[in-house]
Amino acid sequence: MADPVTITLVAKAAIMAAADKRTWKAVGVLIAAILTPFILIIVMISSLLSGTANHNNAAVQLSFHDGVISGQVPEDYREYIEDMRKSFSKLDVIIAEITLMIEDGSLDPVQVKAIFYSLYFGAESLRGIDYQSFTECFVRYEERTHTWSDEDGVEHEESYTAAVPLTSLPVIYRNLESTLGRRISYENQANASEIYYRALYGTGAAGEGDRFDQWSDWLPEQFVNPVYDLAVGETGSQAVQLALSRLGDPYSQELRGRAGYTDCSYLVQWIYRQLKVNLPGTAAEQGKYCVNNGLTVSKADLAPGDLVFWSHKVNGRYLNITHVGIYAGNGKVVDASSSRGRVVYRDLFDADKQVLYARPYGSKTAQ
Repeated sequence: MADPVTITLVAKAAIMAAADKRTWKAVGVLIAAILTPFILIIVMISSLLSGTANHNNAAVQLSFHDGVISGQVPEDYREYIEDMRKSFSKLDVIIAEITLMIEDGSLDPVQVKAIFYSLYFGAESLRGIDYQSFTECFVRYEERTHTWSDEDGVEHEESYTAAVPLTSLPVIYRNLESTLGRRISYENQANASEIYYRALYGTGAAGEGDRFDQWSDWLPEQFVNPVYDLAVGETGSQAVQLALSRLGDPYSQELRGRAGYTDCSYLVQWIYRQLKVNLPGTAAEQGKYCVNNGLTVSKADLAPGDLVFWSHKVNGRYLNITHVGIYAGNGKVVDASSSRGRVVYRDLFDADKQVLYARPYGSKTAQ
């Protein structure tokens, strides 16, 4: 049984979270779970009080990998997991049928199920879902021909239909929106990525990075709020020198700040911390901070030391920002690159993915 401290924390979390109707349901489930084992309570808190941003890893594992559902799990939550298992079984049958039509590549069943989970987990009813049409959103069909020889050596030509797995998530989501007749929000898409990683690896998806192959044709929404005429100072030059001092340092989100490891946002935070400018710890929050404090500039006004923000995928964060680097002047940037595994000095890249530019040490002089 949970100790008094745990019960107090759960009660406080429930009170703070009870701001909307959706969370009231979560509070009810938490109250029912008070007497369950301590680990189960923590799992429920991480899922139910944070909406769809943080997923219940236990529910994902049970849905994707079976296992015994504890008798302590609330009844409605048990039903959601069982509904997913039944749906996944139907999807498996269709995936197997489509796989027989694939000649090159393969259909990723975890991806299909992760997106289905993000759209339907917790739904009141799964009746009427067209599982065939849903799964076919992940492939395209081609008419092909092949020749064969009969016993007399006579060649014959036959036409057949081949399934080609899609590798672009934006294309898949466009197919799904057309098929389902609904908009799939950025939050849904971010949740699907999170679920995919939790199902495969038991951990959350990477929120930062400079390259995400499945989102190669992702066209982010550009920042349209006003930019400011900010004075250029020596601080920017100092920021570049500090950035260059970290060239070659190894990249790691998990180990950032230890033994020389860094990721893109930690590099920026570390640089400006030396210059007495305190920035948040993620690229998205750094972008949000600059917007909220009137520190945004135009691309045409970029100066050494300015920040460049990219959106390479849907991650559910501010402006879907996934990467940040330090502009070094002359069309160059210094950034901690996940794709290259280290801090690099390179050309300013992916112009179509740049969503924001900022001067974090600036002060507004005109608008």
